[in-house]
Formats: sequence, structure tokens, C-alpha cells
Amino acid sequence: MLMLKHSRLDTIYMQEFNEKEAFSKRLKQQLAKKGWVTNSPTWLAKEFNIRYSGQSVSIQTASNWLAGTAIPSQDKLQILAAWLDISSQWLRFGEQNAEPDQASTHKNVQFYMDDLPVKIAKLTPKQKQLVYQIVEELLSHSSSSN
Repeated sequence: MLMLKHSRLDTIYMQEFNEKEAFSKRLKQQLAKKGWVTNSPTWLAKEFNIRYSGQSVSIQTASNWLAGTAIPSQDKLQILAAWLDISSQWLRFGEQNAEPDQASTHKNVQFYMDDLPVKIAKLTPKQKQLVYQIVEELLSHSSSSN
């Protein structure tokens, strides 16, 4: 009886481990497909946090995603999937086509605007000036190309 319970726990653990490994593989596959870094948790955390309006993820968290030791929560999966332009269902479970559905919920995710003012407010005056100059430069290029 004790052996049966132990065996069942081992099976559950292995399934969870395999799911995390499979998620990591799909994440790295999509990063590589975009031509992005697949082995830098620092880069992944930075890029993710730019797009996520919740509490920033740590480098350790991103490392766990890449190492196959953790799977992000649903809200974080939605952001990753939208950023990678794939289905969150596929990213999490490997089911369906990797391409996002037409009615995909992450198409309406506002990556930058929700918390942009808060993030800008945290910058130094010099950094704020740089952001302003970048925006001005981008606007001047977009108006000349229209």
C-alpha cells in the first residue's frame, strides 16, 4: 500500500516535470524562431517586464521558465504568447496550432500603455529627457513616412 502511494506521487511528479520541460522547450523554440536569445534569463525578464503591467518577474523566475522548472501563471502566459505571437494554449500545453487564434484573448492586451506613466515616473530626470527625445524622433520619422 505504501509502495503504491509512493509510486503514484512519483508519477504525478514526473508528469509535472515533463510539462515544465515541454513548456521550456516551446518557449525557447519560439524565442529562437524570432531570432531572439534563448538562454538569457536576464534578457527574458527585462523584455517580459516591459510588456507586463503586473509585478515584475525576477531574473530567477525567467531562469526557471527557461530551465523547465516552472510554468508561468495564466496572466503571464497570455503576455508571453501575445509577445511571441502564438496561442497561449499551445505555449502552455502544446495543443493546437502554434499560431494565435483570430479570436485570441491576448490580441487585446495593452502591452505598454497601462503602466507606462508609472514606469516613466520612476525614471531619473535625465532618463525622462531621453525618453522624450526618443518619442520625438520616432514621431518625426512616422510623420515623414505617411
